Amino acid sequence: MNEPHPTPARAGGRGVVLGRGLRLVCPRCGTSPLFRGWFRMHDRCPACGLSFVRDPGFYLGSIYVNYGITVIVTGALYAALVLGAGLSAEAALAISVAVAVLLPVLFFRHARSLLLALDSSVNRHDDTPTEALPHAGGMLPDRQLTALAGDDATAGCLMGAVLALIILFGLGMALAAIFFSGAATPPADDPGTVLTDSR
Repeated sequence: MNEPHPTPARAGGRGVVLGRGLRLVCPRCGTSPLFRGWFRMHDRCPACGLSFVRDPGFYLGSIYVNYGITVIVTGALYAALVLGAGLSAEAALAISVAVAVLLPVLFFRHARSLLLALDSSVNRHDDTPTEALPHAGGMLPDRQLTALAGDDATAGCLMGAVLALIILFGLGMALAAIFFSGAATPPADDPGTVLTDSR
């Protein structure tokens, strides 16, 4: 006897779904792994049938997730190394750049998984199993179309807010780097002042 696919309501709230994204498992049922290799994803969840395949270019959005995490981690690391550990601005920058190169590769799978979890938590109507969708050429009911439009608007606002925060954080880190690099450089002696004092 085939068990019905879990509905989004049974799948858990947004926090649960995003937690599954961090664990690299299906955002709907939380049982099956998303990846079959370091970079390759399964096409669908064998346990609940959720398709991991999205529109072409969907997973390009994981670049924003990866970029945001990289900016936050390297910015916080730079500040901790300069302010907490007392390293020079140059040494802290070298370490932060090395982390900024490695972190996107190490976080690649989590960025994709979090994007899929975010999409699944916002666009819950897209979680309908494939066999339950209308046949090609069929029309969705007006109520479902309205719900989908609302989900898209929510997702757009959420992604816009996240991107705005990432940009503001990046600008703040750039200003902090400029401030610390200026504070770490001692002012050069003015030869004119030395000559005036020697007279």
